[in-house]
This record gives sequence, C-alpha cells and structure tokens, in this order.
Amino acid sequence: MINLIKRSLLTIAILGLWQNAFAETINAQASIAEKNTLNCALVMKDNYIKAKYASAENRFLQGNVKASHDDFADLVFKAKHDDYVLLAYAIKMAEYGFFDLSEDLITKLDNNLYTKNYVKDIRKYYYPSALMNVKDTLYLTDAYASIVYNNLAIETTSELQNSVRASNSDYKNYLIALGFYKSNNLGLALKYINNAIEQNDINVNYKILKAKILADSCKTKQALKILKEIQSVEFLTVDFQDKIRAIEEYVLYKIAKEEPLKDYHLAYYYHLQGKSSLAIKVLQGTILQAKQHAPKIFGLLSKIYYEYDEPLKAQEFAQRAYRDSRKNYEAVLTLANLCFDERKYEESLKFYKEARRLTNDSLPSIGIAKSHLALEKTKQSKKLYEKMLNKDLNDIELLTGALKIFPQRADDYLPRMASLDIMNNEIWLSLANIAIKDKNYSMAETYLNNSYYIDENNFKYYYYLSLVFKAKGEFEKSKQSLIKCSMLSSDYEEKINSGQYVYEK
Repeated sequence: MINLIKRSLLTIAILGLWQNAFAETINAQASIAEKNTLNCALVMKDNYIKAKYASAENRFLQGNVKASHDDFADLVFKAKHDDYVLLAYAIKMAEYGFFDLSEDLITKLDNNLYTKNYVKDIRKYYYPSALMNVKDTLYLTDAYASIVYNNLAIETTSELQNSVRASNSDYKNYLIALGFYKSNNLGLALKYINNAIEQNDINVNYKILKAKILADSCKTKQALKILKEIQSVEFLTVDFQDKIRAIEEYVLYKIAKEEPLKDYHLAYYYHLQGKSSLAIKVLQGTILQAKQHAPKIFGLLSKIYYEYDEPLKAQEFAQRAYRDSRKNYEAVLTLANLCFDERKYEESLKFYKEARRLTNDSLPSIGIAKSHLALEKTKQSKKLYEKMLNKDLNDIELLTGALKIFPQRADDYLPRMASLDIMNNEIWLSLANIAIKDKNYSMAETYLNNSYYIDENNFKYYYYLSLVFKAKGEFEKSKQSLIKCSMLSSDYEEKINSGQYVYEK
C-alpha cells in the first residue's frame, strides 16, 4: 500500500516530548519460562481483525472475489471506531475496487484533521465518478483480480467488452484499458483509457495508466504532458505523494534514450516501490557502462544506502559522486545528513547550504535550520523555521524538525503530522504520550491501538500501555506490559530493572 522509505525521523530526541517513566522494578532473575507465561496470560490485543483481513486478502488474490468481499464486509461491519485502521483498510478496499466497502469505512470516520486529507486523496486517486451497486462492483472487481493477479488479461478484457453489465461505469473502461495494457495492445488500451478519462477526468489513477501507455508507446511528448497534469494535482499525504513520485520515475525510465539513464530511473522507480535491493542490483549492473552518468548513479546509491541505515556505503558512494560532480543533489544531501548524524554540525551546515542551491526541495533548508539549532544558534534556527512554516504547514519533514525548537506546539503539529502520514508509528506514540500526560487515558488507548496495528512488537507501545494500565489501577497488567517491553528491548530491561527513568525530558 504504501512506500517503505525509512520513516524514523521522529526519534525520541527529535520530539523531545517523552514522559519520564515511573520507576518499576522487575525481578531481573525471572526465568524465561516465567516471562513467557506472563506474556501468554496477557492479551494485549484481539488479533481477530488481522487474521480475518489476511484470510479475505488471500481469497481476493486467489480470485475468490465474492468470498473476499463477504469477509471484508464482515470486517467493516464489526470494525470499531479506530480512524487509523478504518483509513488503512479504506485505501486497500479502493485499490481492489471494493468502492462500496471503502465508502462504508470512510463514513465511519470522524471528520477531523486526522482523516480529511486521506479521504480527499483516496477519492481523487481511486474513485469512479459514481459508486456502483454491489452486483456490478463484484463483477468489475473480479475482472480486476483476474487481470492483475491471475494472468487472465486477454480473456477478461474480451469478456468485459462483450458484456453490457456496468456499461455506464468509467471504471469498466479503465479495466478494459488495463487489460489491453497488460496484454500489450497499447492502441486499444489508449482508446479505452481515454474513454474512462472523458467520463471522469478527476481520477488520477486513470491518468497514471494513460501516462504508462503513452510512455510504453514511445509517445514521449504526450507522456510528459499527461505526467505534468498528474503532478499538478495536490496530494497532501505521504502515501499518495509516493505513488506520484513512482509514476514520474516510470515515465522517465520509459522515455530515456540512453541505457544508463533508463537504468537510473528504473532503479529509482524500484526504490520508491520499496524494492531497494532490486534497485541496487540494477545500478550496480550499469556502473561500468555509465562513466558519463556515474555521479547520478553514485548519488542515487548513496541515497538508498542512507535511507536503509548503511552509512558506510552511503558515504562511499556520496563521496564518489561528489568527487565527479559537486552539483549532484542526492550526493550532497547525503553527505550533509551523514555529517549531521556524526554531530559534525559545521560540515553539515556547509553541505546543506550547497544542497539548497541545487533544488527547490525543502529538505536542505530544514537541514540548515536543524544544524543552526545543534550549533546553539537558536535565533537563526527559529527564524528559518518560522519562515518555512509560514509558507507550508503540510510538510511532514518540516513539522518534524520544527518540533525540536517549538515543542510547545506539539498539540497542533502532531495531529497535523498524523493526517499526512498515518503509517508513522512515532507520531501515534507521541500523541499517546501527550494524552497520558493530560490524563486522557481513553484517547491514549486509541492512539496506542493505532501504534499496535503498525507494529505490534514495538517496545515503546508496551511501555506506554503499562502507564495507562497503572493509571487505571490494573497493576498486574501494567507489570506484564513492562515485562513485554523489557523482552523486546534488552536496553529497556536494564533501565527498568535498575529503576532508572526510561525517557528523559
């Protein structure tokens, strides 16, 4: 569903919002068996929803669409009011073509800051011009599954063309176009996607397919024109911004004339799809034949390795790119980030300023502001952050950095950040922490539920859950939660057992 580019910018140090832990001593000599018994006795969360969802998705991928729809419908009916889960499933239902279920999930949401950005993005990316009845929905969704997952593009496309069912649906024309595209009949694919767009010129997914068809047909100017239309649509959420970035790289890959440039854009496309090992393989395969484009290739390798926590390789390729060309943005930004991570703030400031001259992107300016702050030039940092915040309050990297210098704005910024990136676990944990400090334990539990769905093995989730249980007087569950926390993090086990504060102000 969403791109796996590293989302760990919201560390404890960045946020500076964590509550001091209560000192809870756990017997350090407790046997592993005793811990496992306590863990089994503790039912942290009912896994029914996850198991049911996995079963429904498996049925869908196998082509058993009616049974899949029934399972998903049962989930929607039983779903508790939990904005994160409802949104995550609404995106997936829209992707599969179960628009009725996606809409049912959306109607359960509160109309608030957390949800409105995602609801807008889901509808303008996926939705047909009009919702269909359940019978037509199942018919077209079955066609989608057959085309995409069951290698039946030719047969399914022919059946769709010859059927009068759902004949007024722009989504049907989209599926026929998709079927022709998958079977490499680009001429007819273009005809039917044009029909779909004529019926519904808001749907961005239709335009993405058209861009792919034009790019694959070597119609470069037309492909770039439709790509420009796609780029002009405003998407605020990280998930959908990543989808747009991916199609940009796909089109550039298809229209590139030189093989090294094709490989560069293909690798970037793979990286944005969360297939970074494949991206690295493509780039490594083209290094020897790409001396002219070596800085671009090295720069992208440095970016990929940095985002996947391999700083030594990131530094190696960034330096190689920088030696060949000081105008390689990816390399300069990577060097800046590496210097900042190593607390070489004067050097990071220098590289961030170099990077800012190479792009309109906000990341170098954010880097300059945080470098100033690290160098205790608070006034300069605050001034730069304020200038950027006055222009854009929907940049999640900017809001993340700004929280370091404006921690008092957490009540405003964290909900805004959640509305831009629901998959960022640190945001939900930080919101839970604020709710606990405000003694709003019901809200804290809601935020922790969201965290659990993202990562049920996050030790901080169990730590905060222990605080909630303690506040409610459920001391045994609180103790068990701390045990689970310590089992997931030996560092936290040592701190808890010694009675230290786990988080510092």
